[in-house]
Amino acid sequence: IIIIGNARSHEIEALMDEEIQTIRSDKMKAYHAMVAVGDGLPALGIVAAVLGVVKAMGALDQSPEILGGLIGAALVGTFLGIFLSYSVVGPVATKIKTVREKKNRLYIIVKQTLLAYMNGALPQVAIEFGRKTISSYERPTIDAVEQSTMNTGAVEKKAA
Repeated sequence: IIIIGNARSHEIEALMDEEIQTIRSDKMKAYHAMVAVGDGLPALGIVAAVLGVVKAMGALDQSPEILGGLIGAALVGTFLGIFLSYSVVGPVATKIKTVREKKNRLYIIVKQTLLAYMNGALPQVAIEFGRKTISSYERPTIDAVEQSTMNTGAVEKKAA
């Protein structure tokens, strides 16, 4: 659409925003599923505890050692549900979200660069628009970007 030259930048921006949002929602499905599982695990642990207590109540006529073992087993269900939720599934879901959102940032960087170019900025300036949208922790210096773009052309000339 950009190459044809009849597209307006605000139309392209709206189209790119919609596409980025679609990609983001598709990539976040695993995260949302993991969060749902993590949210349900403590409740499952409570159900296990209640069932364990019911089983222990059925054995009230047994010796204290047997009764203690049954009550302990009931508490293990609660512990396991909470442990799996907050120590395993929750952190895995958070890691999935972090990785997927980081990959989604690339689309936003490309969008800003293309929009700057479409609005008449020189290619070097358009690249700077994209560079500015990178997190300050990962953003390359302007010198590194310039050196990288200059070296790319030199490598292609040598190869030819």
